Amino acid sequence: MGVSIVDLPRSAPLPPPKPNRLLRLAGLAAALVLLAGVAYGGMQYYYADVPMPKERFATTHPIRVTNLPPGVADAFVAAVDPGFHDQATGLIWPSTLITKKYAVAAMGLDESELDSWRVRVAAHKLEDWYSKPDLLGFYLTTARFDTGATGLTEAARWYAGKDPRDLTLAEAALVAVHVGAGSTHVEQAWHRVLDTMVERGLLSAATRAGLVFPKQITH
Repeated sequence: MGVSIVDLPRSAPLPPPKPNRLLRLAGLAAALVLLAGVAYGGMQYYYADVPMPKERFATTHPIRVTNLPPGVADAFVAAVDPGFHDQATGLIWPSTLITKKYAVAAMGLDESELDSWRVRVAAHKLEDWYSKPDLLGFYLTTARFDTGATGLTEAARWYAGKDPRDLTLAEAALVAVHVGAGSTHVEQAWHRVLDTMVERGLLSAATRAGLVFPKQITH
């Protein structure tokens, strides 16, 4: 004789959790909440302890992006931090690379400190207080170039024989190639800067097609 489904024995219900197990779970949850609160409080204390960097310029030629020809500042964005104009990402104290580089300079730190917690906090505070054009100007004022020049004014005079306000876009891309350690393949790097500008919507493809590699001053 076959056995129907209704004839099969039913599984016994699970026994309710023992009270001591419930207490352990409640205690664990409370401990996690407490630890989270302590961690958050510690982070807030650390955040408040880091001062926001002041405008600190080692040059008498501060740069204001609004005083530069169109596209000149964006050449440096493309060369150093193409995502500068995007929303900064990161779980804790997000900020852009250019802002962190300025924070390092303003705090008198070494580039090796770029991703330290202290620099992240300082950069996050800067981005809360200043606009992107302001921060880009601060960076261009304090940026170091491969000749040892500090700031866009010194670099523009060295590589193009001009003040920043007189740079063409092609010349700005050439100067941008030399920021930081620079590149040994200057013309290739110049093309990459312009291509990145097109990719990021900072330059039209038509304008890019008409640019010619400029003559670089030799010393």
